[in-house]
Amino acid sequence: MNRAYLFVYGTLMANSTHPVANLLRQHARLTARGSIQARLYVVNDPDQSGTNSYPGAIPSPDPNDRVYGELYAILEPDLIYPDFDAYEGCSDAWPEPHEFLLRPVTVSMANGKSKTAVAYLYTWDVNQALYIPEGRYRGQTLPQN
Repeated sequence: MNRAYLFVYGTLMANSTHPVANLLRQHARLTARGSIQARLYVVNDPDQSGTNSYPGAIPSPDPNDRVYGELYAILEPDLIYPDFDAYEGCSDAWPEPHEFLLRPVTVSMANGKSKTAVAYLYTWDVNQALYIPEGRYRGQTLPQN
């Protein structure tokens, strides 16, 4: 799997102040905005139920399902992917099945071109998650019961 390009759609985007987003900006270059064929959800953090939620994209067979985000050229993959894997809960330190997995995606860009990249896609059940039909994460949270 070629990890030269990473597609992000949530907490790692350019407007984020998260430390891992800062790490991305230090070791990668934003090359384009685009979308992938997927469905976007906001999921409840199982370790902080009711107090923390975050986006998760799952692949979709429907080409009309789009998740929008940013494409980064990764300058030092071996240096930063271990930190990303730890952040996304898919390093060896996390029990399986992992909540997110790094998977190949095709990013469609506004100029009509596409680029193969990788993205951290959600793998767990989304029955209790909030579906975001417009495919853009804007800090949405789950409704409180």
